[in-house]
Amino acid sequence: MSGAGGTAPVLDLARRLQQERRWGDAATIFEHVLIVEPDREDVRRALMQTHSASGRTLDALKVLGELRARHPDSVFAAQDMSEQTRPAIERYNLHMRANDVEHAAPYASALADLSPTNPLVLRTAMSCNQTLGDMEAAGRYAEALLKLEPDNLSAHETMAEVCKARGDQAGDLDHRSRVALVDRPGLHPLVRLKDIHDVASGLLCRPLDENALAELEKLLAAQGQYKVTEPEETGWPGWERHYRLMLESIDLPAVLGPTPAAPPEPRTTFADAAGQAMTWDDVTARADAVGAKVVFLVAADEAYVAMYGRWYVRSVLKHCDVPCMVVVHVIGGGAGLARSAQVVDVQDDGLVFAGDDFDEAAVTTRVHDAPPRGMAAKPIGHFQSIRFLQAGGLLRRLGRPLFISDIDLLLQRGVADLLDGNEGADLVFNENEGSSNAGARLTANLVLAYPTATTDAFFSFVSAYLSGMLTRDHLTRWIDQVALMLGRHHLLARHPQVQLRYFDVTLDINNIMYRSWQENPFRFLSLYHGFDMSSLQLD
Repeated sequence: MSGAGGTAPVLDLARRLQQERRWGDAATIFEHVLIVEPDREDVRRALMQTHSASGRTLDALKVLGELRARHPDSVFAAQDMSEQTRPAIERYNLHMRANDVEHAAPYASALADLSPTNPLVLRTAMSCNQTLGDMEAAGRYAEALLKLEPDNLSAHETMAEVCKARGDQAGDLDHRSRVALVDRPGLHPLVRLKDIHDVASGLLCRPLDENALAELEKLLAAQGQYKVTEPEETGWPGWERHYRLMLESIDLPAVLGPTPAAPPEPRTTFADAAGQAMTWDDVTARADAVGAKVVFLVAADEAYVAMYGRWYVRSVLKHCDVPCMVVVHVIGGGAGLARSAQVVDVQDDGLVFAGDDFDEAAVTTRVHDAPPRGMAAKPIGHFQSIRFLQAGGLLRRLGRPLFISDIDLLLQRGVADLLDGNEGADLVFNENEGSSNAGARLTANLVLAYPTATTDAFFSFVSAYLSGMLTRDHLTRWIDQVALMLGRHHLLARHPQVQLRYFDVTLDINNIMYRSWQENPFRFLSLYHGFDMSSLQLD
């Protein structure tokens, strides 16, 4: 069967079957003819009308779509569109009145496919498919809608979900940024501020390309206009401070600008394990004498040194499988290093105590955490930052790899393989990829720094940044971790030769919290706040 003459008899048969209301048989013949002669507009229209007459509305709409694609200039286009969409709209409305989204959605989708420039139809199809969890279908209609309405919030929110499901973090953030920046008068200012904070944090957790920088600049510029007016007891002002301080700690000009000169080294005093005073030269000579291949640095106030210092030092000296030096910096304890040495009570030539004249009572900066913790009783932002202010000098003076960590941490096995495996690196970070918060992404409980020119630039940036931030009236308690994050971006922007590595968070360091000691696979075990110290073994 070929040619119009060859199909005429079967088409006559199909039309008789139509008259006899034998819709299925007629449709079969029309479909068969279209296989042979796919450009027959009359046959395709006959098939569409057959489906429509038999109540197969969705099939009729599908054929209508094929007609429009093959015969866009058909004289019947408007007529067919009117005749076929009317029953589809009726079916859609019928199902929606019964709250039957599952059966309404196919009609909404079919109508949207036929009317890709109709915002109302596209919004309907997007919403139905999103309700049913078909995010790919919802995404198709959202993308079409955004071409017509670039600021459509629902479409951006849908696309953010679609991108997140696809693992497209950049797309997710791009759409969420658009949502955060669109003016929504009825939305509470705190919600606006949270949206800005969350997107800005997410952008900082990824490489900062030109698009990300542009979005970040817009977000930082917008955050100042949203003010919370509720009273303090509602808790809302506390959240505002948390979000605001995090956003105000993002110093993009510093990140993108030239690396600052290394600041003057902090005034530091030293003592050996017996509490005897030492000089910088003595410390350098001691590192040489013990043949140190690596240095461990922690910093804490006297109370924390008393609580954790002995555990930390003993764990390092017991398990480190290369000659090492341990530097315990006592914040504000420069005049009482002999006392701290006596409290820690570990005698080893590789143990050195350091101290400064930091006076916490003189600090006027108020340090804030997220509610319900709120304002800290102590200047914990300063306490957490001092180790990073000390690190650059230690690296330059001692010229050895440096582990910088919290003092509430235990070494449980050797580090020789870790040092060898990261040879050639500048810095090794503990990146918590489960967090999209810029203040928690690079966890400051463990950093490995190698004595390179690039690492020196990193600590010059971090020291300059922290020195400025620590003088502010108000400060986020996560300022040390923000400093690491911004320092990484500075290196990537200004020192592209940087070699960054990352700890294995399944083996090297835990980002999960243990309440008490239990068997675990980690090389470094971070005890975190609230750990039951009595669960540790005395040895």
